[in-house]
Amino acid sequence: MAGYPIAKVDLDNRIGALVTALRDDLNACVMFKALLDDTSILPDATLTALGYSAGDITQIRAAFTSLAKLSDIARASAVQAATNDFWFDAKHLAGLNFH
Repeated sequence: MAGYPIAKVDLDNRIGALVTALRDDLNACVMFKALLDDTSILPDATLTALGYSAGDITQIRAAFTSLAKLSDIARASAVQAATNDFWFDAKHLAGLNFH
C-alpha cells in the first residue's frame, strides 16, 4: 500500500483535534462577540475610524451574533425555531477562503 498507513492512533488524534478545534473556535467567536458588544472598547466610531463602513460594521456584528448563537445551540443553551444560515454573514467575511 502506498502512502501513510491508517492506524487507530492517527484516527483518534485527528478526531480529537477536530473536535477541540471546533470547540476552541466557537469559544473564540463568543469571546470576540463580547468584545464587539463592549462599546467602551469597540464602538461603531472606533470601527469607522479604522476604515470600516457602516455596512461592514453591520455585517461583522451580525456574523458574530450568528456564530455565538450557533455556539449556544451546540451547547444546548439555546434553540433555533426556524431554519437559519448561521454562515450567511460570516461567509462574506471569509472571501475566497470560505468553502
